[in-house]
Amino acid sequence: MNDARPVNIGILGAARVATYAMIAPARAEKRARLLAIAARDPARCAPYAKEHGISRVHDSYDALLADPEIELVYIALPPSLHMKWATAALTAGKHVLVEKPFAMNAAEAEAVAKAGEAAKLHVFEAMHSRHSRLFARIVEIANSGELGDIIRASARFDAPIPRNPSEFRWSRELGGGALMDLGVYPLAWLRGLFASEPEIVGARAVIETGVDAEIEAELSFPNGATAAVKASMIASSFSASLVVEGTKGTMTVTNPLVPQMGHQLSVTAGGNTRAESVDGPTTFAAQLTAVCASVRDGAPFPLKERDYVRSMATIDSVRRAAGM
Repeated sequence: MNDARPVNIGILGAARVATYAMIAPARAEKRARLLAIAARDPARCAPYAKEHGISRVHDSYDALLADPEIELVYIALPPSLHMKWATAALTAGKHVLVEKPFAMNAAEAEAVAKAGEAAKLHVFEAMHSRHSRLFARIVEIANSGELGDIIRASARFDAPIPRNPSEFRWSRELGGGALMDLGVYPLAWLRGLFASEPEIVGARAVIETGVDAEIEAELSFPNGATAAVKASMIASSFSASLVVEGTKGTMTVTNPLVPQMGHQLSVTAGGNTRAESVDGPTTFAAQLTAVCASVRDGAPFPLKERDYVRSMATIDSVRRAAGM
């Protein structure tokens, strides 16, 4: 640590995700100070801020961006608003941490990347699960040779999403759908596991009320491995998993999404099976620590530069393959 000053953070959006993805980890992170919030409805924002101990409430997004003390803006708005407000924050001289999915498509993500480069500011995507020690261990095992050559992987994330009128994930216009909200995670796990970008071999979507309620895709990677992705908003229960198959063994991981809520990792190779548990900070805490280190010290961010552009390009390719 070269600079112990906390990073002053402002939140756009009084969203549920902000409570666990930013507010909780900021309380525990010495190098972060949650300074202010703004929401579409100021009347709703004030009690939200009081409940979570945020002292400064701005009456508009623009007012928050004009606050000279804020250095980093966390954008917890629906995906349809990510590009607009990320670009506005960068223009106002603020670093940005943008909730996933990063944007509506790769073109929007590219526009934000260019705005960040022009302003010489950091642009981060809140792909929190990639920051866990569990994910680092998954990659370590896959690269160790214990499983042999990796030939196949499958990843899925199912979560039943209520069909409430206010639920943006059931709105195509706001950036909803299983692929954008859920599938982005298993795609990120596979892209991180293979450290490369896939070709989409095929995809299938179940469309309900104008959005993909469920999505499946088949992928191939440059090393010759194949992979399957599935995500569903109409599943009966929560499920998050990753299976990695090699020529010598198989690794199975339950809950690589939020391992702090309980996870299992097992490896079967050479006729033996072992189980592992990986301790560490929450995915959200690890993410915020990495963000603050990058902003304050210029430390390398665990996810590669412009990873969010490549993530959205993969989503775009799945959409095309599924006829969406």
